[in-house]
Amino acid sequence: IGMAGVDRNPSTGKITTNALGAMNSDIVMGSVVKGAMVSGALMDGVITPYNNTLTDKPITVGGVKKASWFNANGGADMAVNASTALEVSSNSYMMQLAMKEAKFNYVSGAALTMGTSIFAKERGYFNQFGLGVSTGIDLPGESTGLRGSSSKAHIGNALDLSFGNYDAYTVLQVAQYMSTIANGGTRIAPHVVGSIRGTKSDGSLGAVKNSVTPKVLNRIDMTAAEKKLVKEGLYDVVHGSNTYKTGDELSSISPEISAKTGTAQTYYKGSETVTLSLASYAPSTNPQVVVALAMPNLGVNAEDNNMKLAKQIYSAYWKTVQSTSTLK
Repeated sequence: IGMAGVDRNPSTGKITTNALGAMNSDIVMGSVVKGAMVSGALMDGVITPYNNTLTDKPITVGGVKKASWFNANGGADMAVNASTALEVSSNSYMMQLAMKEAKFNYVSGAALTMGTSIFAKERGYFNQFGLGVSTGIDLPGESTGLRGSSSKAHIGNALDLSFGNYDAYTVLQVAQYMSTIANGGTRIAPHVVGSIRGTKSDGSLGAVKNSVTPKVLNRIDMTAAEKKLVKEGLYDVVHGSNTYKTGDELSSISPEISAKTGTAQTYYKGSETVTLSLASYAPSTNPQVVVALAMPNLGVNAEDNNMKLAKQIYSAYWKTVQSTSTLK
């Protein structure tokens, strides 16, 4: 429906138009990928729709501690299931899923000795949703993202990968990923060409010669119960009751949306920055549209800008593209 973007120089603040950045700029997105991580764990069988509760706690391996944003020092340890892990954006939960997929028995403080094949396993599930692979868009120059090293020396980054703070993706990949969840598990190639038409003798548009139909790239092998669990988590990001839910700013959007927010710790010329991202769909019960966005290299105190922008985009969509009165 639309693809837009700008480049912003963090040093000068200068803005230049870059609509194609949505498909050729690689960005470390942060937690928006967690829906794919939970889905992969379900497909891998390390959790099930009926057995998926773990304890959010700081993860310490080889002297390095990694934790969820709300539980940096272990003062907020709590049991979370898969949908709640999405609602509160639990890094700990995702890291534990990665270790389970690697068949690694975690012991706090011990060395992380899991094999490097975990990188391929995580990415394999992400790829099924469009993260880290071509979306199939009918435009040249698409990036397929950037992969960090998969060497033994970087094994700790397999944990970062699980919660979106390692590999880089495009905004278009994030949109395709969320579309795949929203439509029930079918990954479809986006396209900007609707049809090809001939030309009349007077130079005006002629008859339609060819119409572009949706191209299915793959289907996700998940049960109805597994898909429902993930969708419940994305709904609860915005509408849940947990104190630590991350998408409350989006709860005023109508029709109501489901979403995953993202924050990544990034650097620009040696200075710490943050990237804010969002992947979402609406309406939650009958998805019609996906909105995906990323705002890289913001100041470390930036808050909610991703959600404020999403509110403006949804408002414009329902006002100028599709009327809510057409929903059934």
